[in-house]
Amino acid sequence: MRGFVITILSVSLIMILIALSMSLRNAQLSTERALMEPLPLTYAASLLDDVAYEVNSIIGPQISLDESNDSMRVTVADSLHNYNHSGELSAYEGFLRGEVADRTASSITTNLTNLTGGVVRLFIDEYYVYTNDHDSNESVFTRDGGTGAASYDINFTITAVRANVTYMAFNDSGTMNVTIRYTDLNGTHVEEGSIFPDQPNTLKVDYEGGSSMLVAVGPESGNDGSLRLKSTGIVAETSWTAVLPQLNETEKMGYEYDATIDYVQGNVAKRCRIGK
Repeated sequence: MRGFVITILSVSLIMILIALSMSLRNAQLSTERALMEPLPLTYAASLLDDVAYEVNSIIGPQISLDESNDSMRVTVADSLHNYNHSGELSAYEGFLRGEVADRTASSITTNLTNLTGGVVRLFIDEYYVYTNDHDSNESVFTRDGGTGAASYDINFTITAVRANVTYMAFNDSGTMNVTIRYTDLNGTHVEEGSIFPDQPNTLKVDYEGGSSMLVAVGPESGNDGSLRLKSTGIVAETSWTAVLPQLNETEKMGYEYDATIDYVQGNVAKRCRIGK
């Protein structure tokens, strides 16, 4: 009788241990699934950030965004020169479709059509638009309805001899502050004053040989407070900072190119503009 009881107890103990082991194994598998399932999403986010960084390194511009309690600052550094980025972008598209897709076991399709001509277009903080047309050596920063910019700090550098300057007509009663700093073979000159953003305000610097540089602040296609930079017959390195109204809570700080990427990995699929 005692042996029978011991046998029953032993079998029961073994069954309990087996059940406990299965329970622990199921819990482990559940934990592994919980850890592994988000990984494709993590891979996608990292890849999309990398693509935005690489496209930016190919075509620019250098861009910095910063927000304070009452305003936002956008800084853009770029070059006005006649150049087409089609070759570099085409090679990069092939790299994404091929090597990157193979290594990540994914399918990647990009549409960079709107960037492979001479025009680079960025959407900044959703509503602002920055365009650099390398065919016409002209860049424009604007927003539908007006930028609302409180000030611009504008810089450009040109390797040429200054021949003549048509200065911007500042007005002490103006509501927007503008600083223009230009450097050429004559040295560096700074102009600073106030303007009205709903009126045309221009500075033009002419250089020996017939080249020139134009800075225009005011209406562009009906949008007050816009900024336009244009070089004629010469390369200009430019940078500017705009102090803009603070974003509201529903708006996202960042930038997106006028280009898209489609990424599919397993059950994860994402289609969006390329940006950060």
